[in-house]
Amino acid sequence: YEEARRTLPPDQFAMFYRGRIGRPRHMIYDCLDENIHFMPRFKIPDEWMRYMGVDFGGVNTVASYWAEDPKSKKLYCYRAYKGSKKSAAEHVDAMLDGEPMRPIAYGGAKAEGQWRQEFREGGLSIREPKIADVWLGINRTYSIFKTLEAFIFDDLEDMKYDLLNYRRKTDNMGNATDEIVEKNKFHFCDGARYILPSVKKEHKVQIEFA
Repeated sequence: YEEARRTLPPDQFAMFYRGRIGRPRHMIYDCLDENIHFMPRFKIPDEWMRYMGVDFGGVNTVASYWAEDPKSKKLYCYRAYKGSKKSAAEHVDAMLDGEPMRPIAYGGAKAEGQWRQEFREGGLSIREPKIADVWLGINRTYSIFKTLEAFIFDDLEDMKYDLLNYRRKTDNMGNATDEIVEKNKFHFCDGARYILPSVKKEHKVQIEFA
């Protein structure tokens, strides 16, 4: 019960652990606190493990870069990449430029194996995310943010905008639905959903519903 209260979104905790009827949250990552989760940039040691979450696209391919503190195991997003109209090999060159090591990368939906194959041939192996379901991945990412296991440098404006504006559509009564507003525009949210649950230890309590 306490683990659920600590990790789950409040609407899901109320419904599944307190037996109360609750409305789904409108803002998907309403747990994000601009004064806590978005922090001033600091120098990340070159030896910290690096991870990358990739969202493929014919027009825009994006990637978020995360470094792991070896002591606390907390993740820090320190770079955001957005590239367009490039071959997979050209994307790879740009994505790896300046990195102290080759990051462990996860990205793409389950059906996007062709993208992963093209990037592999271009020089970067991108693994299939461990969680394929959209809402289960969102809920895992939510719990990671809520328990202060991941942070973002506050000068990454595109990343910050996507996370803070990711929201559900509403019906005629103003109630949140299970659809996401302009889902295809929030590439960095998808990238975060691919990488964070794939590299962070899973909490015991998971609710798969939206």
